[in-house]
Amino acid sequence: MADFDKDNQKHFEDVVGEKLPSTWKIVEEKTGVIPHGHYWGQDYHGPKGLSFVLEGDMPVFLHWRDNNGEWHKEWVANESIELWIMPQDYSESWKRFFIIHRPKPAELLFSGKIIRLYAYPSHRIIFPAKFNEILLRAKSSRWPDSPAITGRLSWETWRENIKAAFHGE
Repeated sequence: MADFDKDNQKHFEDVVGEKLPSTWKIVEEKTGVIPHGHYWGQDYHGPKGLSFVLEGDMPVFLHWRDNNGEWHKEWVANESIELWIMPQDYSESWKRFFIIHRPKPAELLFSGKIIRLYAYPSHRIIFPAKFNEILLRAKSSRWPDSPAITGRLSWETWRENIKAAFHGE
């Protein structure tokens, strides 16, 4: 199957948009992509898909330590979900089991007649200038409140709602 194009992108944007709670929005869209953590460190030449970044309004705090060893907590990001809509013939490499240090990959959320849907809860930086200023002063930093770590999102039924939206695709 060929990569998805702009016509597919608009259709899938509408499908996703119909299920979003009022506090969530689509903030980024890309074509020609593969899911987070898939084919890490490998050349990939297979089918590519679409990605959407959905952003909620729950704050995610950056924890950082200054030069005196004191920890600080700053709101610089919001919760997010990254979705990848891939052609049905897309799959992860069997070599993934041998790549010990790859990041946690996007999970397969749904497999339908024409698509495979992958998802990765995370966070999205919404105050980039503040974030960059902190990084210049930080001795170390971490994201313990990120949905990528905690799995918690304000949209508790996101998996079920998104699966239902794509039923029949």
